[in-house]
Amino acid sequence: MNSKRIAMKAIWLGALLVVFTTAVVAAPKEDHDASFSVQFSDCVESIGVGLVPTANVRTYVPSSFILVGDGQPVTPLVVRTARCGAIAVDGQEAKPGEIVQIGAVIVPPDGTGDINNYTIWYYTSNAKLAAHLRRAVVDVQHVQSIDYNYSANAGNAFNVRVSKPGSPPLSLSGMVMPSSAPAGSFTANWWQATCDGVVKMSTVVPSINIGGADLTLTTKSQSALADLIGAETLGFPIIQQFNTFAAAQMTVNESE
Repeated sequence: MNSKRIAMKAIWLGALLVVFTTAVVAAPKEDHDASFSVQFSDCVESIGVGLVPTANVRTYVPSSFILVGDGQPVTPLVVRTARCGAIAVDGQEAKPGEIVQIGAVIVPPDGTGDINNYTIWYYTSNAKLAAHLRRAVVDVQHVQSIDYNYSANAGNAFNVRVSKPGSPPLSLSGMVMPSSAPAGSFTANWWQATCDGVVKMSTVVPSINIGGADLTLTTKSQSALADLIGAETLGFPIIQQFNTFAAAQMTVNESE
């Protein structure tokens, strides 16, 4: 009787394994929205471009992307922050939010844009933006509260802080000098390789006011960001800007 039970149990387990395996194989691939647009309004933005070890950056950037500093000891790294009074994702209800991006400057993969960067870290406090980027398989972190301290009525002090759950943590602080003189249009392309292909995030700013800044990036020792830049702090000798713009549009899609 025991042997019969053992035999029946083996048959049952085998049948269960076949059904489970078939179900997994037959399950359709999860759909995701890889293309959408975002409208930004009433924005302030900081841009800093510093130099970091090329070998460190290469560990984050696939070989199919050409770093501007390939073959050199150092290569440019971009740290961008933005706070917008309204962020409308695919025509949905607009909500305010903050964005912090860190990426490596690359040679334009498709020959477009005023600057092209490979996205290493992307943080945003806007839940809808984070959700749509995740559906496009972009590696994005939703940090509900990003401290963004700047007011045109409170001097020129500037401070942005990304704390947990943001990882790696960072702060950007210093002084900014806003400008009210329009400097024309600007297009910034941010790229990222995903498990489903390459995603391009292209933001067009029709009219931007470009001011100045004196900022320093700080992170915790032994964090991934400290390992990347080779220190706990990073200055921006290449470019430092504090910009304002009334409107911009980002288009997100998979690049062919």
